[in-house]
Amino acid sequence: MGRTFLFVYTYTLPFALAHSMHHPLGAMLMIFFITYGYLGLEYVAMELDDPFGDDPNDFDDLGLARVVFEDIYMNIYKVDGKESLHILRHQVAERLEKSGALEDLRSSICEDMMHTSLDVLSAS
Repeated sequence: MGRTFLFVYTYTLPFALAHSMHHPLGAMLMIFFITYGYLGLEYVAMELDDPFGDDPNDFDDLGLARVVFEDIYMNIYKVDGKESLHILRHQVAERLEKSGALEDLRSSICEDMMHTSLDVLSAS
């Protein structure tokens, strides 16, 4: 419905401003910039309408989850040691396997992050 009002507004704007402007070039420039601004805002609203998806400009929720899990694992490793880290990773992997809905998250976090976080910690 909002796009319909925007469409009607942008196409009736020249008729509304035609009688109030004395210079046609000024009216054309004003109409262009107003229309360009409103259509630009509409395009941004369409892009922000669905932030979770596979588009390049969408929110990277899996990447953020990986970073959070890696930080938790590093802190557990620093505080409680390697054994507690492996216990936590095993518990997380079991829960993800039981749910079945997070196979990609489980495989990327529990397998890839195990190697990278331990390599980072052993290097420091």
